[in-house]
Amino acid sequence: MIRFEILQRGQQVTGFRVQGHAGYAESGNDIVCAAVSVLVYNAINSCERFAGTTLDVSDAGDVLECRLPSQPSEAVRLLMNSLFYGIEQIAEQYPEFVRLRAVQAER
Repeated sequence: MIRFEILQRGQQVTGFRVQGHAGYAESGNDIVCAAVSVLVYNAINSCERFAGTTLDVSDAGDVLECRLPSQPSEAVRLLMNSLFYGIEQIAEQYPEFVRLRAVQAER
């Protein structure tokens, strides 16, 4: 199962964490994993290209964590909201393979 966590401090989004594998199909044929991966990497790359903001990203293979700047621009917030909406749509279609939740950030 893919676990996608929206990291928050109070009501402010500070980043996100995604971990696990969907297990929908064999590796290389898993459309759920592919969909989540495309959304995540597209959002990160779009922040850099279109919002001029390089995000703090740590990718350990099975866990990817992304931290936003303390004062994200409107463009970064829009791109993150688009990412979260896309993940929400996938989680609704494939609830046994993707879980989305908001959590309070540790730092």
